[in-house]
Amino acid sequence: MADMVIRDCRTRRNAIGIGRGILAVMFVMMHVLFGESAFALSTNPQGDGGTRTLTVSQAVDMALSRNPDVLSYKKTWLGTKKLEVTALAPADPQIQYLWGGGEQGNGPNGVGLPYESGSNWAIFQSFLFPGKAEVGYKINKDNTHAAYYAYRIQRVTLRNQTELACYQFLLAKKSLDLNLEMQTWFKRALEITRAKLSVGSAQILDVVNAKVQLSQARLDELTYRWQIKVARRQLNMLLNLPLDTPVNVAPVGEPKKMETSLAQLEDMALVNRPDLLSARTTLDLNRHQLSLARLGYMPDYQFEGSEGGESCYGFAGINCYYVGLQINVPLFAPIKQVKQVDSARDMVRSSDFQYQWQANQVKLNVDNTYSQVVLGYRQFRINDSQLVPQTRLAFELALTGYENQKNDFLYLINAIQSYRQALYNSYQSLINYYESLSNLEAAVGTPLPADQASDRTSPSR
Repeated sequence: MADMVIRDCRTRRNAIGIGRGILAVMFVMMHVLFGESAFALSTNPQGDGGTRTLTVSQAVDMALSRNPDVLSYKKTWLGTKKLEVTALAPADPQIQYLWGGGEQGNGPNGVGLPYESGSNWAIFQSFLFPGKAEVGYKINKDNTHAAYYAYRIQRVTLRNQTELACYQFLLAKKSLDLNLEMQTWFKRALEITRAKLSVGSAQILDVVNAKVQLSQARLDELTYRWQIKVARRQLNMLLNLPLDTPVNVAPVGEPKKMETSLAQLEDMALVNRPDLLSARTTLDLNRHQLSLARLGYMPDYQFEGSEGGESCYGFAGINCYYVGLQINVPLFAPIKQVKQVDSARDMVRSSDFQYQWQANQVKLNVDNTYSQVVLGYRQFRINDSQLVPQTRLAFELALTGYENQKNDFLYLINAIQSYRQALYNSYQSLINYYESLSNLEAAVGTPLPADQASDRTSPSR
């Protein structure tokens, strides 16, 4: 019997060892095949239970490097850039080869004289009027710039969307934390009310109200957990990750007072805003189109060269050589080219007006978002330094007074809810500040330095 037990134990140990060996081999194979990225979202020590915690800046960097929409615009820009020099390439030469034979004139008795078979070589090379190719190159370059600014617009938009998704996730998570904390307070109030009811110093209605408040808080918990799930899925979509990937966002730091002036921000927007730069590129493109339309009055030309017996038109056995220049004279330019020039001139005026209007809109957008940043900073400071400490003190006094029968149950409930609302308002004002800051950076077209705005690279709160 003892031998059987020993053999059974050895068998189990061997099975366990084999299983561990198989797991180790699978781990090594996955590491070799997929690299560290296969475990990047599940082995971060900051995470909870395999959840990776990202700062807002890390989430933005990941989105910019992985989001397929931005990558698509980047490839479009790079593909357009390769077409810039095509306008400078000359037209392909046309090479012609002819071979033939026949009769020449009428001989005796109406019989045609034989014509020796022969061949002919010819080449034609077309050239544009000097300057047209250079203008075409500038037009292609303008198209490249337009594709590049479209790519930058998507980057700015994606950065703003990712930051807002992170902030909404943080707000939903904070709402859940405050809800769980408030449930703890309601449980404490329920315990005190039951104790007071047992000695006849409280009414049964207070116990019922305490249970109602606790049940309502538990019901709100379901909503907050659903909001967290929705915010996480939105963030994962922007990061190009599976929607149910467990990703967490690190808390943001304390806001800092905006040191950059409004005039400086407006100047930065006029230089960095990609949609405004795209409008300016459209203006340059229309100007180059106007130059090309004016060059339509200038003639194009073609060089020709040929050699062979067939070029002599009936002179058998004789090789002929031809070199010539063909000029395309635009005789009917006044009929069509004038209209094209007028149309191109109107497009230049239209794009100029559009650029001026868009520049005014950019300044207005910067002004509005700057005001929101200043307002959000002031609201956070008032909430954090005044309202939260005051409601905290009122809650502690109400709890102590209720335990000592100095105030009633409804007063305690109001104090709990007021304190919880003050905490929520304080954090919401913090999130509103960061959202306004993100919108301001989108309006300017470039991120602001951390020392002039706030820290979003590491958790400090």
